[in-house]
Amino acid sequence: MLSTLIVLPTTFLIFLIATIHYLASHSHSTQSDPIEKTWNVERTGLMISLYTPTLNNLPRSLLNKLNIKLARRLKVVYNAGIGFGLLGMIIALGGSCWATMSVWKSVLEEVNLHTLEKVQQGSAGNIMKRAFTEKGGNGVVMEGSWGFAGGLQPLIPGLTMPWTHLPSLALALIVNQLIHEFGHAISAALDDIQPSRFSFSLYTGIPSMMVSFPSDIDTLDPNAKMRLATSGPFHNLLTWFFIWLLTFGGVGKLFWYDRSNEGMVVKDVHWNSPLYPHLTPGSVLAHLDDIPLSATPSSPDPWSEYLSSDKVGDEGRGWCMDKTTFLSQPEPSLPSSKGENGKMECKDNSTASERITFQSIYGPTKGSYRCLNPLPILNIKSTKCPCPDSRWVCVRPDPLEKILRMGTKDGILLFTGPRGEVLRDVRVRKEDARGWKGGVRWGELFFNYASTLSLSLFLFNLLPLPLTDGSQLLESLLEWRSTVGPNNSMTPLKATINNNNDPSHPNRNDGGGPSFKLYREYEMDSDDEEQYVGIESELEPIDKPRRGRGKEVGWKRWVRRGIQWFSFSMVGLWGIGWAIVFLLRSS
Repeated sequence: MLSTLIVLPTTFLIFLIATIHYLASHSHSTQSDPIEKTWNVERTGLMISLYTPTLNNLPRSLLNKLNIKLARRLKVVYNAGIGFGLLGMIIALGGSCWATMSVWKSVLEEVNLHTLEKVQQGSAGNIMKRAFTEKGGNGVVMEGSWGFAGGLQPLIPGLTMPWTHLPSLALALIVNQLIHEFGHAISAALDDIQPSRFSFSLYTGIPSMMVSFPSDIDTLDPNAKMRLATSGPFHNLLTWFFIWLLTFGGVGKLFWYDRSNEGMVVKDVHWNSPLYPHLTPGSVLAHLDDIPLSATPSSPDPWSEYLSSDKVGDEGRGWCMDKTTFLSQPEPSLPSSKGENGKMECKDNSTASERITFQSIYGPTKGSYRCLNPLPILNIKSTKCPCPDSRWVCVRPDPLEKILRMGTKDGILLFTGPRGEVLRDVRVRKEDARGWKGGVRWGELFFNYASTLSLSLFLFNLLPLPLTDGSQLLESLLEWRSTVGPNNSMTPLKATINNNNDPSHPNRNDGGGPSFKLYREYEMDSDDEEQYVGIESELEPIDKPRRGRGKEVGWKRWVRRGIQWFSFSMVGLWGIGWAIVFLLRSS
C-alpha cells in the first residue's frame, strides 16, 4: 500500500512533465529568434522559474478549431464565471475571518492547556499523555491521541498529513494549477490576447505555475478584465463540481463491494493518531472488546454505537488464569493514593510500564486487584465467567484503565484512552476495494486531494492579495461602472498589427514599421455573411489614449486598499496562529 501511494503518483508526475516538454518542443514557436532555447531558467530570490514561449500560440490554436458560434457561447460561459468569482470573493473574505478566529481560539485553548499541565506537573504529574508506547508480542498498548485545531487546517507533510501522501498532494496541486492557468489562457484568447510565456516555478519548495500576458490586457474593457481574472478560479470551481458530480452520481461505487457481514473496513486514520502506524486503509476490524462489528438490522452501525457509549463489552465475560499466579502478582496503589481519575496505578517494580490493573470478578477473590501484563491475557478470546473450577480465577481489566480491544486479522490491538478519540481519528466504511485494492484506494485519495485543492484554489485566488486574481478582479470591479459604455463592446475577431523586426518576416514592410496581419481567428460557418475584422497594435504610440485603468478615484483607492489590507492581515494572522499552535504542541 505504501509503495502504491508513492510509486503511482510519481509515475503520473513524470508522465505529465514529459507531456509538457513534448508539447513545448513540438509546438510552432512564435519567437523571432529561431535559435532561442525551448526552456529558459530564471532565478529571483527564493524562486526558481522554468519558462517557455513555445506554448504561447497553443490557446489560440485550440480556439481556431472551434466554430465561431461555439466560441461565442464559450465567452458567455466565462461571463457567468464573473458572477461566481464575485460570490467567491465574498465567501473568501468571510471565510478568512472565520478561519483566523478559529485558529486563535485554538491558540488560547493550547495556552490554557499548557498552564494547566504545568500546575499538575508540580503536584500529581501530567494530566495529559500525548504519546504511545509499543510493547512486543502480537498486541500494542498505546495512549490516547490528541487532535488538531478546528477551522481551516493547512496541509503540511509531517505535521497535518503523512509524508507518504506528498506525491499525491503534489500531483493534485500541479493538475489543478494547470487547469487554473489554462482557464486564463483560453479566456485571453477569446479577446485575442496571446500569452507571452508559460512559467513553472519552485518557491521555497512549493511548485507553482503562471501564464504571463503582454501589456495588451490594459486595453481591455473592465468586463473583459474581470472575465480574464475569474477564468482561472472558475476552472477550479468547475473541477470541484465535476468531482462532486462523479461522487454524487455513485461512479465510485463500481470499484467497491460490501464487507459489512465481516466487520468494518478502515477507510483512513488521522495522521496524528497513535493508531496510524498500526491500522492501514483496508484493514478489517472484526470486533471491539466483545462486541462484533458485523452490521445487523438491529445494529446497522455497531462501530459508532459502541464507541459513543459507556458500555464495557460483555461484563459477564473475562479471562481465566491460575488463582495462585494471580494472587502472587504485585498489588496496585491503595485506594487512598489513587492516581488521576481515581485509577489505581502499578508503580511497584521495573516492569510497571508494561502492567495495568486487573480485577477478579467472581468467586472468593472477587474485588481483588493485581498488576498484570495485558498482552498475553487480552490477546486471546474472552470466555464466559465463572471459570471451570476453584483453581482458576476470572479477571478483567479495571474499567478505569480504559482499555479498548480491537480485533484485526493480525491479532488484537490494544488502545488505552478515551473511546471518543478512536471514533474521531479512525474512519471506517462497510465497503472494500475491488481488484487492484492499492490503486483504487490511491485513486480515492488523489480525488479527495484534487477536490480539496480545487475548492481551496478557487477561494484563495479570489482573495484580494498581492499577485492574486482577487486583486485584479477588485480593481476591474471598481473601474467597471465609470468606464463601461454601450460603445465599448469588444469585437469578437480581430486583425493584429505585428511589429516584426525580423527581416525575413513575410508581412514586414520596407520601412521596418508595423505591418498589418489580417486573419480570421475562428472557422466560420458557411452561412455567416459578416466578416469580423478589427485592428490592435502591440506597439502603441506614447500619446495614444488607452482604454485601460486611468487615475483611480480617491474613495475607490481607499476601498481597494482597505479590502486588500484586510485580506493580507487575515491570512497573516491565520499563518501566525497556526505557527503558534504547532510550537505549543511540539513543546
